[in-house]
Amino acid sequence: MWGTMRKMRPLTMVVLTAALGAAGVAAAADHDDFAYLEKARYVHCAFYKHYDIDPETGGPIMVEGRANALMHFQGVDAKHETARAIYTRMSGMRDVTVIRTPKALHFIDNVAGMYVMTTVYTCLDYDDKRGICVTYGAVNSRVFDSSVLTDPDAVYAKIKDDADPGFCDQSFIGIQEAASGKH
Repeated sequence: MWGTMRKMRPLTMVVLTAALGAAGVAAAADHDDFAYLEKARYVHCAFYKHYDIDPETGGPIMVEGRANALMHFQGVDAKHETARAIYTRMSGMRDVTVIRTPKALHFIDNVAGMYVMTTVYTCLDYDDKRGICVTYGAVNSRVFDSSVLTDPDAVYAKIKDDADPGFCDQSFIGIQEAASGKH
């Protein structure tokens, strides 16, 4: 399950450009509306310890399928600040806190005083046809600063350059749930 490749839109199929200055990514960044993501049934995130190097341009890239950690969030409800999460770095499902700020959407897991924080901060791939962002820029970090629960943007500002870079998407976009009782 974790090592399989998913069918992705052309922008993300082979690589995700790390530099937000690229034309396609810059256009997508104008759509930093997290409304759909903050109530999504499923969110998938992939994080990397470092960027790979694009052999054609020499620039930093994230190659789909080579992530160091995957995270899946389910039942995201920013209004009630809740979601459930499964990580490849921990066993079992965990309840996490979701905090929406004007700058980002933060998923925060309190693990005995250490906080695992996933911050979704921009749109990388906006689908004009459907009017939604389909791939978001994100970082993942582990911090010991309890202010992450009251001011996650300030904590993010301190750690963003050292955090694991990655992306999140709304898993199973366009998939309809099977009707219960009918097989």
